[in-house]
Amino acid sequence: MNGSGSSFSDRGPHAVGLRHLELPSSDDPTRLLPTDVWYPAQPTPSPGPPSPHPFGRPHQAWPDLAPLDRPCRLIVFSHGNSGLRQQSTFLTTHLASRGYVVAAPDHVGNTFVEMAALESDEARREIHRRVRRQRPRDLLGVLRALLDADVLTAGLPPLDPRSAGALGHSFGGWTALKLVALDDRIRAVCALAPVSEPFVGRRAFEPDELPLPAGVASLLLAARDDVLVDLETSIRPLHARLGGAAELEVIDGADHFHFCDGIEMLHKMHENTPRQGVLRPTRSWSELVQEEAMHALLCGRVTAFFDGLWQDRDVGVHAGREGEERR
Repeated sequence: MNGSGSSFSDRGPHAVGLRHLELPSSDDPTRLLPTDVWYPAQPTPSPGPPSPHPFGRPHQAWPDLAPLDRPCRLIVFSHGNSGLRQQSTFLTTHLASRGYVVAAPDHVGNTFVEMAALESDEARREIHRRVRRQRPRDLLGVLRALLDADVLTAGLPPLDPRSAGALGHSFGGWTALKLVALDDRIRAVCALAPVSEPFVGRRAFEPDELPLPAGVASLLLAARDDVLVDLETSIRPLHARLGGAAELEVIDGADHFHFCDGIEMLHKMHENTPRQGVLRPTRSWSELVQEEAMHALLCGRVTAFFDGLWQDRDVGVHAGREGEERR
């Protein structure tokens, strides 16, 4: 899936197609989730303008290109609290260019527009209580729809049914980790600044969900300057609970929204939005890793993680260690 001799952060050899689907949550089949699917496509000399992006960001994907005709691995992506399915297209399109199919649903009820419309803290708490149950089942519904329902995968590359990966940011990182207990085809999870306790609550995981089963590889990528998900009180305890095959890497000079498109815009919005319970002030944008460098770092590390599982070694042999802390 990666070009021979190339860096994992280099864009892959494939054009990237984009399909939009409405897929059912397994929590409630009548609850349809707008879902974007990025996939490796056949060479296309003049594909036309790329698909639009809700932030007005560059989005290197084109609608309904002819797909590759060889089997590809599926990765399901879960957005953060008050996020959206297109929040990290720098990464979803990169993975597709390297040969993966990446599917990202909107967690209906917990998207940016819906959460912004809520007028009280009690309404927000009620949404959080509901989506804690729904989110993992949303991702399960997308996984099953694509791996088990051939009619929905028309226009996509054939998907390898034996194993799949999960990827998510913040609340979506927790969602991706929860998916392991719901479908044993999930063999790899990459969680970007994942929440756990206290954000999710005292029962963020059931007793039998952690440590993760043997043979499931996991990677946590954390931001040292994250003021929303604290490294010492949230990330490190979660890493310890995942088990010996879990890896943790800490990125210096990164805050919570460094895993998204439009980092500078989101960071400045966060600076201008007072939040309760924040342990320290945000660092100014000029002191942090800039967008191009951060995106290259993440594309390289996430691609290397998934490629290392499915190409170069057997499932479950990732070392249990904290990785080199990156600057």
